Formats: sequence, C-alpha cells, structure tokens
Amino acid sequence: MEKKRILIDCDTGTDDAIAIVAALYAPDLQVEAITTVTGNVSVKYTSENTLNLVRHLGFDIPVAVGAWGPLKLHTDMCYAEATHGKAGLGDVKLPKSTDSFSSKNAVELIYEKAVELNGELEIVAVGPLTNIAIALLLHPELKNLVKHLWIMGGAVYGGNVTPTAEFNIWCDPEAARMVLRSEIPCTLVGLDVTTKAVLDRDDIRKMRGLETKAGDFVADILEFMDRRRLEGGEDLLMHDALALAAAACPECLKYKDYYVDVECEGTYTYGHTEMDIWEESGHEANVSVAVGIDLPMFKKWLGDTIACSKL
Repeated sequence: MEKKRILIDCDTGTDDAIAIVAALYAPDLQVEAITTVTGNVSVKYTSENTLNLVRHLGFDIPVAVGAWGPLKLHTDMCYAEATHGKAGLGDVKLPKSTDSFSSKNAVELIYEKAVELNGELEIVAVGPLTNIAIALLLHPELKNLVKHLWIMGGAVYGGNVTPTAEFNIWCDPEAARMVLRSEIPCTLVGLDVTTKAVLDRDDIRKMRGLETKAGDFVADILEFMDRRRLEGGEDLLMHDALALAAAACPECLKYKDYYVDVECEGTYTYGHTEMDIWEESGHEANVSVAVGIDLPMFKKWLGDTIACSKL
C-alpha cells in the first residue's frame, strides 16, 4: 500500500507528542515535515518540544516554527499549562537537540511541501489552525494542493475551555473559520469522540514493556497524565492521536457529514463549531465529522503502531 504523505501542524504538549510518536512509526504514513504553532504553550516551547522529540527518536524530519499568536490578538494568550505543564511535556525532559529548525517558517514549509507533492499532501492539524489560515491567505491556490485536512478540534456538543468551545478552535476561531470554508476536503475529530479515547495503567505497562526510546517516552508522558488525573485533572485522553488515527486507521471512527462554521462574534459562543445537524442552513456539508469511536480498535492501533519502534 502506498503511504499517505502527511505534514503535522501541532502545538506540542503531552498528547500531541504521543501523536507525533505514532505518526513517525505508522506503517501507512510518511511524515514529510512538522510545523509548530502557539497553543498548549508558547511556540517557543512547542517548537523545542517537537524538534527535541523527533531528533531523540532518530528522525531527520524538518521542523519549522510557526505563528506565535492567533490572527486576532486576544487580551490573554490561550495556554493550557494546567494540563500540559509550563513547557508542554509535563515533568518529562527530553535531551536538547543541537540541530536547527528549518530555515523556512511554518507557512513557507506548508506551501513548499504542498507544491512539491502536487496534490498528494495531507495535513494532520492538532493545534490552533493559524499557520494553515495564513498559508491560505498568502497562497490561495493552496486549497487545490492539499488532498485532505485531518483536524483535531471542535465538537458537535459542548466545549472544554468554555461551555460551547473546544480549545484548539477557541484559540483562533477566525483561522478555523477560514480553514473550514476553504473547500479543502476535511475531517473534524472533536470532543464528541476524543473524550472517549482514554488510556489507562495497562497501556502504560504495555508501552514500558516495549523497551524502546519511543515506548519509554510515551510511558513517561502517560505517567504524568495519570498523576494529573489523580490530582483532579483530565483522564489520559488521546485527543491528537485519535485525529491521527482518522488518517491512518479510519475504521476506528464513525462519521457524519455536516455543514460546519465557527462562531467568531458571540459573547458566550465565541469559538463554537456550529454543526448544521438539522440541515437548516441551506449550505451543503463541507466537513466529515467524527461522531463515534471503536475504542478497542483505536487502542490496538496505537499500541501496535508504537510497537513498530525498534530502538
């Protein structure tokens, strides 16, 4: 089977890092590049985390630094340090890489890879969509060069940063609206399914039992997440790895097609992903939305994928 050629756009915190590990070893994926954005923590940390992780595992994939803030500046930056720790990886420390970031910024690298692959590039976006929106603004033809967008974000019902908004979309609703309206084929993997993608102590033991750098790193991240859970934080949720699974193991999820837009004005609904579930908007569906998960299948896929690591 021919591999999907993907670019990962991320705000590397804890679950982003696990998604990156899975992408690097997924047999059906070829990671062409990784771009970073501010989200879970500042772009300084998301970039360092990404480069350090990729080099720690022995991969020479280009990592490009992206947007330091949203399209529309807010009073406060939208960090999630309570969930991911001040530097994004909880209390897990990676060796500092001596390599440099790509000489191109994230927007330039996204466009370059899309042109180079001539319509075969797929983007897995697991952070705020600022980089992709800027790339579309500067290069409108990009919408015809990206084969598919796999986005972790949004929800049919509810939110996790406000009662109506999911974190990645809330961080930059204007960017999300632009991307969802771009006509690029798109799959949205949101809280309706990611909050069910829960790992446990048995998964930690399995990762540790691999006795590889990748397995140990994932186990260390999961240990931090489990301590966070015991202190009243969220479960060991694989938000971003599930979005990656949508690209690599689509049978892990069930989908419905909806017209989706993003609220950019409402006092109480800013950042809300509006799903036309009753088909009343008059618009044709523009997004395939994940609405169900086969958790055992997802956990098997994730475990088997990371088990492909050899060192």
